[in-house]
Amino acid sequence: MDYKLKKEDWIFFLICIALGILAERSFLNGIIGLSYPVFITCFYGVFFWRYRSFSFTNKKLGLLLIASIWLLSLSFFLNSNMILYLLNILVIPVMVLIQLVLVTYPVENQWHRWPFVQKIFLTVGTAIAYVFRFIMYAPRMAVRGLEERKSATIRKVFIGVAISFPLLFVIVNLLVSADQQFGNLLGTIPRWLLALKIEEEVLRTIAITIYTLVIFGLLQVLRTRQTLPAEPQTQNEKMAWDSVISLTVLTLLNIVYLLFVVVQFQYFFSETLKEGYTYAEFARRGFFELLFVTLLNLLIISTIVTYVEKSAKFLTLVIRGLLSLLVFFSGVMLYSAFIRLFMYEEAYGFTFARVLAHSFMIFLLVILCYSLMRIWMDRLSLVRFYIISAIIFYTLVNTIQLDRFVVERNLERYSETGKIDIHYLNSLSYEGVEGLMELYEINPEHPGLSDLLLQRKQDLQYSEESWNSINMSRGSAEKALRDLELK
Repeated sequence: MDYKLKKEDWIFFLICIALGILAERSFLNGIIGLSYPVFITCFYGVFFWRYRSFSFTNKKLGLLLIASIWLLSLSFFLNSNMILYLLNILVIPVMVLIQLVLVTYPVENQWHRWPFVQKIFLTVGTAIAYVFRFIMYAPRMAVRGLEERKSATIRKVFIGVAISFPLLFVIVNLLVSADQQFGNLLGTIPRWLLALKIEEEVLRTIAITIYTLVIFGLLQVLRTRQTLPAEPQTQNEKMAWDSVISLTVLTLLNIVYLLFVVVQFQYFFSETLKEGYTYAEFARRGFFELLFVTLLNLLIISTIVTYVEKSAKFLTLVIRGLLSLLVFFSGVMLYSAFIRLFMYEEAYGFTFARVLAHSFMIFLLVILCYSLMRIWMDRLSLVRFYIISAIIFYTLVNTIQLDRFVVERNLERYSETGKIDIHYLNSLSYEGVEGLMELYEINPEHPGLSDLLLQRKQDLQYSEESWNSINMSRGSAEKALRDLELK
């Protein structure tokens, strides 16, 4: 790779330093809030300016990823769910890397293949190598870019500074001896330096340097058209599974699933349970097993659809029919798991994890419906749909107020049964705190509720918020807490 830097590259490096400072202020100064969407907006503004003459590829998926990344970063400003907060700290940088590689990938519509994954790792490795080379040669290149006259002037300045140090040491000591007031003035400088917290500033400077070099190295490397990783010849030849073996496997699986489905219909439509089980106990048993079997069936369907060899027309129709039957049985098992979880919620209340499991099952249902279409329509791509739908699903989970939904369902359950877990609501995000205040309006005498809200009000006295930590959910809850009058 050519490491000669032009004037525009040095200007871009200075902009990357500004982005590095913004990144350090955004991510390493308390809880992340408004600063994340601000940084993402500035980062992509710089990216599109730098690549203003670049011919992008895979634009539709690239725009989808940008929209998803921006919405995920906006969740730091709008929501306060700690699980999603920690998860997004890891997910967003990975999505940004994938999006940057995607739109600079030299091949259209091949992002679902293995060479694209190799290209991501190759880009990371190349960027790291570029940064090391830049650190080694940047000072030399900077001096080389100057005129000979200016270069000589800089050298003379450094020589003058080196000569001045011993002279200044002698002169300053003589002046301090001559005037005590001057000595006191110089004595304030060490105290001023101590107030700066030098260790912390050094760490922040290191962080800014790392952010700067990561951004600069990655965006510099992606501008160069690199050779794609070669696909192994064994992968070019599509692996084929024997149709008779696949037919046998599908037949046996469908027989077992048919027996299981008959039992499920007995439970859920005749309203009878095995003796000795309550609905809550029945719901707790087998939920994760059913979910795992559904995922396993999806893997079987996608594998057979992709790799089973084309054979006689009748045999192909039979395999497709059995695959469709497998989709149906998977849907019944998914429905069974859904009902089991719903009964468990009715018995023990709603939690974030249970509602998230419900939403994941809806996502699996969409995947099953598309898989059924793919069984009969060869031109559709399963992998592409799985990837795109997963991106949309994860973005929706972060955009929709799941914590608010949990609070509302638990309050509805309280109005019907008089049961609610206030300590769980308190452990939720700030939507849970607002739920506690709503419960206080309904029943101020609920055991332990006043103490929890009083503790929350006291915590407000010690809370400090800078611009980067601004969060709408937290701000709304804190305002309501300040206005709340406890009896």
